[in-house]
Amino acid sequence: MVLSILGHPKVLSFLRKTKIWRNYDHFLPLFQSLPMFFKEDDWKFWLTECKAWEQNKDPRWNLVSYFDSNYPKLLKEIYDPPLVIVGMGDLTLLQKDLFAIVGTRKSSPVSLSATKALVGSFSEKENIAIVSGMALGIDRQAFVTALEFGIPVVGVLGTTLGIEYPPGNRDLYKQIKNDPKQLLISEFLLHTEPAKWTFPKRNRVISGLCQKVFIMESGKKSGTISTAMSAMEQNREIFVFDHPKQFDNEGGKMLLRQGASLLYGGSQFVKTETVKRNIYTYEEWQKLKNTSFLQKKEEVVLDFQFNL
Repeated sequence: MVLSILGHPKVLSFLRKTKIWRNYDHFLPLFQSLPMFFKEDDWKFWLTECKAWEQNKDPRWNLVSYFDSNYPKLLKEIYDPPLVIVGMGDLTLLQKDLFAIVGTRKSSPVSLSATKALVGSFSEKENIAIVSGMALGIDRQAFVTALEFGIPVVGVLGTTLGIEYPPGNRDLYKQIKNDPKQLLISEFLLHTEPAKWTFPKRNRVISGLCQKVFIMESGKKSGTISTAMSAMEQNREIFVFDHPKQFDNEGGKMLLRQGASLLYGGSQFVKTETVKRNIYTYEEWQKLKNTSFLQKKEEVVLDFQFNL
């Protein structure tokens, strides 16, 4: 048997269109019946590709198919579940209570502070793990804080498992890969570069794994909204953090109008020589964040407290 055949683009496209995989309870009978649906030469070529991939893959990578007993139960419920995923790390994390924390790459300081506090609020809970997409901004902050608190993380990739994207997170990739208690997963087996179409597919897996999805900041058009839309379709609980000092949370506000729950939490502020309240764009804040000008003129968020 070649389990990775379920992730070959040609075979997977056929299975998604026909849904014939739903007629099987086990992988073996499906595998045995697949050749009848394709031209013999094509099938042999694809099978050879997958065999070569399995022989040459990183030995730390392990495959989990939809038909395996350790496949995540919540992920099985979604309309279009991955038929096979490849994981590096502790696959038992997929059986824990999973919480997704996502948001924009261009995140506001107030949203980063709230993300730290939200993750911290989970630190006393048992049998949990934090799920996100390994992007910069909110995703990174959620994982960095989780690792500091000793909370395991599950990174869902929009690329092949061997690609570390974005490059700005290579230090985080290294930390997760070197810790056998963490997990990275992907549904892309054969070499797949990051592309516009891969990330929406990743986002449905992020929400599909979790009962609750926390949106910490999002513009109207973003991958975060893609995750939220998937979460709605999957009947997941959606919580949105909203604050007047966010750079752009129009997407979050839209979700609140559509019925998402507001993420409540107390906060403490300190004012330092504030003459007037300045509002910056993300780009302006990036230029000024390390200057004394910004430190003197802005209110600094010290702490958030979430009771979940």
